[in-house]
Amino acid sequence: MPGQYSIFATVGNATQPFDRFVQAVDEAARIVRLPTLIQTGRSTYRPRHAAAVDFVDRSEFEDLIRSSDYVATHGGVGSVLSTLHLGKVPMVMVRYRKYGEVVNDHQLELVDELSRLGLVHVIAGADQIVELLRRPPEVFPARTRPSNSRMLETVRAFLS
Repeated sequence: MPGQYSIFATVGNATQPFDRFVQAVDEAARIVRLPTLIQTGRSTYRPRHAAAVDFVDRSEFEDLIRSSDYVATHGGVGSVLSTLHLGKVPMVMVRYRKYGEVVNDHQLELVDELSRLGLVHVIAGADQIVELLRRPPEVFPARTRPSNSRMLETVRAFLS
């Protein structure tokens, strides 16, 4: 699987479907015509313009991030921080409780703060994804990639 996709998109391992995200990435893949793999989780929407897999293990997940030019993800802390740690600036769509995509809106605060810090691109639909895909891929500099200790400091500062 790794090495053959320009775009890797992941919904993480949440138990709720994230059809809004899967459909937006699939539509963007149709428009830009780049090889795309979407890890769909429990989403019911089936991509028509991208390859799909329900879940990947941790090793495959990291390999797919490393080998893809672009990464789109839900706003889960694990997915976002893994993407940054592996050197990519992610496109991030927040899951919302009102759509049944998550049990509470905790992703919103995290993504807002990471966006404010210039660490992620917030996306709401296919148009924003396409706009970002028409730019050269962004690499997150190794010297500033989040480590566990740096992220802990950031979270503590955010909470205080």
